[in-house]
Amino acid sequence: MKIAFLGPAYPLRGGIAQFIAIMAKKFGEKHEVKIFSFIKQYPKILFPGKEQIDKSELQIPLNIEAVLTPYNPFTFFPTIKKIQKWQPDLLIIKYWIPFFAPAFGVIIRMLKIFTNIKIMIIVDNIDFHEKWILGEFLTKFALGKSDYFVTMSDSVQKSTIKIFPNKTKNIIKLFHPNYDFYQTNETNSQIFKKKLNLENCPVILFFGYIKPYKGLDILLKSMPLILAKLPNLKLLIAGEIYGDDSIYKSIIKELNIGKHLVFFDNYIANEEVHNFFDVADVVVLPYKTATQSGITQLAFSMNTPVIASDVGGLGEVVIHAENGFLFENGNISQLSDYIYRFFNESKKEKFVDKIISEKDKFSWDSFIEKIENIL
Repeated sequence: MKIAFLGPAYPLRGGIAQFIAIMAKKFGEKHEVKIFSFIKQYPKILFPGKEQIDKSELQIPLNIEAVLTPYNPFTFFPTIKKIQKWQPDLLIIKYWIPFFAPAFGVIIRMLKIFTNIKIMIIVDNIDFHEKWILGEFLTKFALGKSDYFVTMSDSVQKSTIKIFPNKTKNIIKLFHPNYDFYQTNETNSQIFKKKLNLENCPVILFFGYIKPYKGLDILLKSMPLILAKLPNLKLLIAGEIYGDDSIYKSIIKELNIGKHLVFFDNYIANEEVHNFFDVADVVVLPYKTATQSGITQLAFSMNTPVIASDVGGLGEVVIHAENGFLFENGNISQLSDYIYRFFNESKKEKFVDKIISEKDKFSWDSFIEKIENIL
């Protein structure tokens, strides 16, 4: 089978590009694959981060051709022609915000008119973290002609069915696979731990792009309560801040918790990711809203337990008191209690055992096999 992907790929950075790359690699073990990538992903004026290029040394070698700039209509039809010329049996597109809807909508519609290519959408979000004017209308335009929808949480599946009730039979709920791309190096991690002065102290990790909906402010506000019980605890924050960083700086200053933080405000290269999880005892996801989270599966792939807010699809993967804890959204007292319990009751070993025992359940091999069965 020939399988094409349309979406961001190296040298563009981010979790979506990483997901597509791993998925293409896994499909490539049995099928012929090609990624039709973006020339540019966002215009500079709309991009809240520092840069869009991934400078990581660790990359997956793939057949990638940059063809589409989603905000430039003059690239839509050349993209259609190149996909048509390659003649895939299946085109897989990942959908996460309506910004890409016009491009995806035109491309999918033209391919359905002029080819027999099947279209599968991997749906990350339908109810979006940020408000989008005409969001549902744009989503219907983008995805309405697709053949299959794959969702990775109950909440996204329900929202997708609500928008596309006539396609219910073709909306399939799977799961967010683990990230097995990153490799642990125990020696490097020990050096990293020493370098950051994180030896002989409990360490909690906040990882990933720092956006308002991810709730770093909630975690920072819980720190005084945590430190009252665990005075030597350190919070390791690793991720580029999107937007205004003043809210976080003011909280840190007001609560006088700076000496308990280690803050990497930048994009973490692929070859460095494992260092942060290897030195952490537990990952904290204080999200205010969520569908599913790639950070959860990234943590689990590296045998790191998770404490998360009970929103969206997080509770489908973080099983309370089995592989982590779930706390009430925004409840800093409850969050601090669970962090204290995690260390005071020595929960790490039990949670890690549970994570390891269920790894196959969230494997890429299983994910790919289920998609092949759909087809």
